[in-house]
Amino acid sequence: MRRFLLKLLKLISCGVLLLLLGLTGCQSSFIYFPRPYPPTRVSHWSKESGNKILDYQTSDGPQQAYLIQRTPRPQHLWIVCGGNGTVALDWSDWLREHGPRDDAWLLVDMPGYGACAGSPSPRSIRRSLRAVVPTAMNSLGWSLPADQGKLRFFGHSLGNAVCLMAAKEYGIRRGVLMSPFTSTMDMTRVVTGVPLGFLLWHRYDNLARLREIEAAGSGKVVILHGAEDEVIPVSMGRTLATAAPNTAQFVEIPGGHHNDLSELAPETLEKALETAREAP
Repeated sequence: MRRFLLKLLKLISCGVLLLLLGLTGCQSSFIYFPRPYPPTRVSHWSKESGNKILDYQTSDGPQQAYLIQRTPRPQHLWIVCGGNGTVALDWSDWLREHGPRDDAWLLVDMPGYGACAGSPSPRSIRRSLRAVVPTAMNSLGWSLPADQGKLRFFGHSLGNAVCLMAAKEYGIRRGVLMSPFTSTMDMTRVVTGVPLGFLLWHRYDNLARLREIEAAGSGKVVILHGAEDEVIPVSMGRTLATAAPNTAQFVEIPGGHHNDLSELAPETLEKALETAREAP
């Protein structure tokens, strides 16, 4: 019986180890859901007045971002990134209708999404941000660090992590986070019910980034979260706001889910953008 139990324990241990190795090896497929643009989507978009395609290069290959500029001298440039199942141009129509007209909007896709080569990861996203933001600023006739104070960010879901990476890279302290998570490590517990964050190598820590903004001072970050968010618990939005009491403003949207806030409460999002865009 003892020998049988030892063999059984070894089999269980091997099974658990194989499961953990499998989760570690294929975790990117659980985090990212990249998709390309339909054949004519980008070309049609580029023909609209004020729209410009930005081509740039990283070690991951050719990348493409999109600039909306409706005035020759915009007051701010917003770095915009959507969630893991979206592409940058999904936000174009909403921003043209609802975004402050005196600002410009840099719509960013993660590597592997849209028309961007490569695969998404914290490192590849950081490489992209280091290339695309100066490219967009040059297009506006701006430069770093002289015009750094004109930068703002607006993210949704996983795109919040991208925006907060940009905030760290460029010292941006004002923006809007919609349906944010605290960290991917915390999200593993939400999804699996087990604290498997130690296995992640795709680590995004929004809580740490927001605390950095708080420590820098003079920041303003509006956090919007749907009360009925079925993907990222609204409690995570509250936790982020609590961690940065002098910086963050938390707005809970009754009846809001993960992907419907811009349609359910457009005026609330418009107000958040206006609040975050103002100079300290």
